[in-house]
Amino acid sequence: MMRLVLSDIRMQASMWLWTFLCAVAGAACAAGSVIAMFTAVSTARAAGDARMVSASIALGGNIVFFTVLAAVGIVASTVGLTLTTQRRDHALWAILGIPRNRIRVILRTELVVLGAAAGALAVPLAPLVASTALAQWTTTGLDLHGATAGFHLWHVGASVLSGVVPCLLGGWGVTRRAAKTPEMRAFRDLSDPPARPGVTRSVLALCLLAGVVGMWIPGLGLELEGGIEQRTAFAFAGDLFLICLLLLMGPWVLTPLMRFWTALVPSRGVAWHLAVQSCRTRAARSVATVLPFALSLSFVGLFMVMGNVMPGSTAGLGDVLVVLGWVFVVSWVGGLAVIALVGRERTRDSAIVTVAGARPGVVTRSTIYEGVIYAGTAIVFGAIAIAVTSATIAVGAEISVVRVLDGLPWATLGVLAGVTLVTTCLALALQAARVSRTVAARALRS
Repeated sequence: MMRLVLSDIRMQASMWLWTFLCAVAGAACAAGSVIAMFTAVSTARAAGDARMVSASIALGGNIVFFTVLAAVGIVASTVGLTLTTQRRDHALWAILGIPRNRIRVILRTELVVLGAAAGALAVPLAPLVASTALAQWTTTGLDLHGATAGFHLWHVGASVLSGVVPCLLGGWGVTRRAAKTPEMRAFRDLSDPPARPGVTRSVLALCLLAGVVGMWIPGLGLELEGGIEQRTAFAFAGDLFLICLLLLMGPWVLTPLMRFWTALVPSRGVAWHLAVQSCRTRAARSVATVLPFALSLSFVGLFMVMGNVMPGSTAGLGDVLVVLGWVFVVSWVGGLAVIALVGRERTRDSAIVTVAGARPGVVTRSTIYEGVIYAGTAIVFGAIAIAVTSATIAVGAEISVVRVLDGLPWATLGVLAGVTLVTTCLALALQAARVSRTVAARALRS
């Protein structure tokens, strides 16, 4: 079986490469954050500084939580998309007589191999991430007593685990569906198969929903011993759970959101129409592309709202980057990896449109418009997240919503939105330039 696993990875190397790079980045950032926290805590304990131990646990715990959450979500989404785009190959295996249970085992073994390889490659990168994180914490005023990220054997386990777990989580449901989908349906369906919640996703969604309700009830409606600060913290936690819930249910949240706002655009151009229909038909591709950018923008908005409300806090980008810096790295690598990952699929779609009679300029503009739609959906999601978090945190802090919104660094948020738009459009423009040089008949034969 291992021979077949390695052979399939080698044959699909061009497709797995981008997912592998995303997994490496996620494993390095997640493991590096964990290493930085434990290094800071152990050094502070050795120095007998109890206050610094508490500060390291508080700051490091937040960074680890957000970084690991982003790494797991983005890598899992990318892995799921990679397997979904290979569904016809898996159907061909079943036609050739490979038992369905064996197909599932083969695919999950591939995920373990790829995750372990990504974790192994992240082993030398994780200490670099940890060293950078410790340097950032020092600049914020923490006295880490000269903590340095040396190498320990458990770093290997943390890196490998950070590589394997997201890959398995992202591909578990897809491999199960690959072993159950009728062969002819996989070959016949031109659009992505409809997403199904699955048991694991449903259980996680219910837990997150319980977290939202459990945090919002005391944060928005009760008088607590800790006063306004405690209420605000509860409201913040409820907003965090809500954002995680919405992103977990991305196919049922981001896809309708994309349909809604694109339907409001009055453009009648052929290129825009092609882009909208492509994004709607390739729903899995759209969700996987939007998810990393939506995650980073909503998290940044949440932290800036909280920093604007809490006394003594700031809403500056530099302070946000201390906590969410590695989330940005994972998000942008994941978003670009997805765009590059589906390049072959997009080339074939463009070839079909070209053969149907569309001019090259129309195909190029439609591809760039896809980038506008991806970025626009992420920006709209981030704006909704800011509106909801501003309203709930304002209630918790017993201040005006207008005051919260007025104090936000809108110029910084605008720059982040612009960077998101430029990133997606530029990446797809490069793909469009490559596609324009491809012979349509050759692309359809491949």
